[in-house]
Amino acid sequence: MRALLSHPRAGLTLLELLVVLVILAITTAIVPLAWRTPRDAEGSALAGLTQTARREAIRRGEELRLRVDTDGAWVLAARDSTDIIETGRIAAPDEPVSLRVDALGTCRPGSEIAGSGTSFDMLGCRSVATHSVPERVSR
Repeated sequence: MRALLSHPRAGLTLLELLVVLVILAITTAIVPLAWRTPRDAEGSALAGLTQTARREAIRRGEELRLRVDTDGAWVLAARDSTDIIETGRIAAPDEPVSLRVDALGTCRPGSEIAGSGTSFDMLGCRSVATHSVPERVSR
């Protein structure tokens, strides 16, 4: 009986198998993140500026206004625009941006949205082109 117990077992324990599976799962989750391509700098600058305005509006508990001109100059101010919070310059956007950000971080356009085929995504804080189906002309 003693000789039978002195030989080591062949194979894996359940614990060893679980450790290997956890390591594979973590590696599978992390590796694709390293292969992602960064976004373009202009979109990232405007998106980062919008996120800053949202954080500041939530922190202050009041509505703020963000305005970005076509030359890239931007102003973040309180609702009545008398209290300027921050200013700066980013890469020039295609068109001027005007946003109102409320205390909950929800965005609204600061002025009317240009173009009839455009709507506004309040959670994403951006204008979205709507695709309409052209009307058929009867002959």
